[in-house]
Amino acid sequence: MKRHILTFTALSVLLFPASGFAQSTGDWLPQSGVKSPYAPLSVPTTLKPMQDSLASLLIKGYRITTTADYGGSGALFTLVWQKQTVICVLTAPVPGTDQNVPTSRCWTLN
Repeated sequence: MKRHILTFTALSVLLFPASGFAQSTGDWLPQSGVKSPYAPLSVPTTLKPMQDSLASLLIKGYRITTTADYGGSGALFTLVWQKQTVICVLTAPVPGTDQNVPTSRCWTLN
């Protein structure tokens, strides 16, 4: 029993620092306009709305390269096909509202 307690204690001490790195710290990138040599300029970017859904883009051969939480209101996906990059927001149904089917909105970046 004493050996199990020592093993558990040793593992806890070893894994504690790693668990701190796994936690999200929010937006860690320097914001535009911040006085820092690492701060980027805000550059206008064209987003062209698409009439395709996320599902139809996947059927056409686009593949998902990244995903992220979209502020609690859905998921953000980056898709690529040939040389075209697309971002899509997928919104799940919300019980108690008129949003009763999943929807997606997509834009081309280039």
